[in-house]
Amino acid sequence: MKRLLLFILLSVFCLSLPLSAKAEGLRFGVPPWPGVTVKSEVVCQILEAMGYKTSQLEIGPPIIYKGLTTDDVDAFLAGWIPQQNEMFLPLKEKKAIDVVAINVDEAGTSLCVPTYVWEAGVRSIADLAAHAEKFDSTIYSIEIGSGMQVSTEDMIANNVAGLGGWNQISSTTPVMLSAVQERIRGKKWVVFHGWQPHWMNFQLDMKYLEGVPGTEKLVSNSVVYTVVSNDFAKRYPQPYAFLKKFYVSGAVQSEWINDFGFKKIAPEKVASDWIVANLDTVGEWLEGVTAADGSAGIDAVRSRFAN
Repeated sequence: MKRLLLFILLSVFCLSLPLSAKAEGLRFGVPPWPGVTVKSEVVCQILEAMGYKTSQLEIGPPIIYKGLTTDDVDAFLAGWIPQQNEMFLPLKEKKAIDVVAINVDEAGTSLCVPTYVWEAGVRSIADLAAHAEKFDSTIYSIEIGSGMQVSTEDMIANNVAGLGGWNQISSTTPVMLSAVQERIRGKKWVVFHGWQPHWMNFQLDMKYLEGVPGTEKLVSNSVVYTVVSNDFAKRYPQPYAFLKKFYVSGAVQSEWINDFGFKKIAPEKVASDWIVANLDTVGEWLEGVTAADGSAGIDAVRSRFAN
């Protein structure tokens, strides 16, 4: 019960965190996910090198999407689709947000189990209900209000694959994975939210479960969009031009996630080390983009990071 209470308290805290009144410059909404944490840090360090002030608001997706329409958030680098469709599509259809570009297209999500559970016969979401007792009728999920959490809640509410009556323990990604790792160390059965790119795919011996009718919102191949406020391009034309070209492979983002989320290297260092080692790639993103003082953007970045 104490562990469950901790999960709930952490989740509520992350979702209720107010937008900072002191936020300055280009304000990026950053959920507590390792991938978007480092990705946002890379973008912000590049923009800072070009003379633009940035700030990172550690808030959940529902608040970010609302903030994009109320002048509280300027940009979001983690528009996971279709998992966030319920938040994303209404705003897109109303043209309340500007969908800039895909920044990662090698992504996917599902429910996952340890390989020893998969080898015992649990290979589809349809197999879970028959082993409810071993799983404690519990699914470990990421934070309340996220696309994956909402989709799983709908599956439970609609008794998809016999999951009606199951519980969902929702938390931040690090807390969820810590609980999953603890159960794996004890060779216990556990089912949890999994996605790629992420360090879990390198560090956990795990398998993705096949979907069944009714799980389409959760089990899918995904793309990740850069989303900005409607007036972003007018206010920040050069950063906007940069974000139009900003793209990373799933392998690169997994590398970032592994360094930060698993090795516990500070995201600021992960980002700066990567930029130093990949200035040619940064140059491709900044082709034709100028710094705040009118100089070539890549020259400003090289000047900051080359030494």
